[in-house]
Amino acid sequence: MKKDPLDEPLTVEEQQFATDNHYLVYKYLRLRKLPPDDWYDVVIFRYLRSVKRWFAFPELHDHNFEIIAFYAMRSAIGHELDKQKRRVQTVSLDEPIPGTNGLTYADVITCENARFSFAY
Repeated sequence: MKKDPLDEPLTVEEQQFATDNHYLVYKYLRLRKLPPDDWYDVVIFRYLRSVKRWFAFPELHDHNFEIIAFYAMRSAIGHELDKQKRRVQTVSLDEPIPGTNGLTYADVITCENARFSFAY
């Protein structure tokens, strides 16, 4: 299996470049009004990959690195939002079912289907 050069650790030069431009991560999150505590981990790896790409593909130098990094981070956020939509949503049995005038999930559980409703 062939290794992807973009998966290699950053070189010393790339590390310095990533450090010098790290402010772009916070600038992007601030522009998108995303709290860093929630989104930093989502975008930082794509940011670092954009640093690797910047050095691996000189043709990217036709553009500003900020644009390259912003596109990469936007992609990471889009993928995370898609992933969140696919996750199973947890609900309380005491939570009202929307559009049922206060009927709760616990109200609709019968002895017959209770074994399917609880994880043992």
